[in-house]
Amino acid sequence: MVSKTDTPQDKPTPQDKPTPEVEAAAAETTVEPEVQEAVISLDLDAQARKIIRHNCYWSMGAGLIPFIFVDTAALIAVQLKMLKELGDLYGVPFKANAGKSAVTSLLAGAGSGYLGYKTVTSGVVRRLVRKTPVIGTAITLATMPAFDSAFTYAVGKVFHRHFASGGDFLSFNAKKVQSEVNETIEEVKAKGVDAAQAAA
Repeated sequence: MVSKTDTPQDKPTPQDKPTPEVEAAAAETTVEPEVQEAVISLDLDAQARKIIRHNCYWSMGAGLIPFIFVDTAALIAVQLKMLKELGDLYGVPFKANAGKSAVTSLLAGAGSGYLGYKTVTSGVVRRLVRKTPVIGTAITLATMPAFDSAFTYAVGKVFHRHFASGGDFLSFNAKKVQSEVNETIEEVKAKGVDAAQAAA
């Protein structure tokens, strides 16, 4: 019959037990929950900034479309793409109607930057520009892509903060952030997207 008593190799030896020094070192290297949350937050922040910057470049392409209303539709489509990506990052369900309503409200509230371009490149002026393609191209390249990129950054910035603080599409209030969006547009038009992100 096999004895049930422990054999010498089964018995724990002093070497098997962690020393007080090892236990203390392990305790010191334990990551606190607050630190883990901070690291996750920084990682999400970096990813959100990347999403916003990437979509700013997409919006510049939309600004080169020479057809009125088509370029606006393309710009809004880029905003919705960006908002869905930011929502996915923060686990916020995408609401297309609420997102489109917020974007169009912010775009209308941007006022002079967007509507000014539309005034210059519509109606009689647009027909005159068609007769001078070089001038028309220069006007388009100098105005709309810059505004579209700045607007995209501004929208991304306020939604990024909103989602990061626990908000969703239905709780977003465009009127409350309109003045900030307008100020950010002017800042980005003057400094560029990268400089604005670095200063944020």
